[in-house]
Amino acid sequence: MKQKRTKFFAILLMLVSSNALALSTDAEQPIYIDSDSQNLDMTTNTVIFTGNVYLRQGSIRLNADKVVVTRPSGEEGAEIIDAYGKPATFEQTMDDGKKINGEAFDLRYETIKSFLTMTNKAVLTQEGGNQVEGQKITYNIEKQLLVAESDESSRVTTVLQPQTKQDKN
Repeated sequence: MKQKRTKFFAILLMLVSSNALALSTDAEQPIYIDSDSQNLDMTTNTVIFTGNVYLRQGSIRLNADKVVVTRPSGEEGAEIIDAYGKPATFEQTMDDGKKINGEAFDLRYETIKSFLTMTNKAVLTQEGGNQVEGQKITYNIEKQLLVAESDESSRVTTVLQPQTKQDKN
């Protein structure tokens, strides 16, 4: 039993820590945002992008109905990116070439903290089929800490594929 439990936790750790292996150069790349329209408020350092918003930075791809980029202190590199969709989706390539995909109705990425929050029907899927679903998923990329939470009407669900299936993908 202890050996099965250890293997389970090892597999779970592979799933949740995979984001730490994201392409190491992504954060060094410029952020490109395409949308149907944008509104800039220089007094609050906020830009609102609406209508089929497509964001890319290195291997990161994000699609949403609306994206709000804020620089709370006006400091470059301290952006907070909020994305909204039905759902909003993202994809990122890991250093090993595998992809990780996520979706939720609300996404928030705090660049200076390397912290991602996905809420409202959040799903995180690793290439190979491993998946975590919950009402809220948070991930501290630097510390490699993932927390998935439920609400009163749902539970957190984790799907771990057998190693043989992952090896085929």
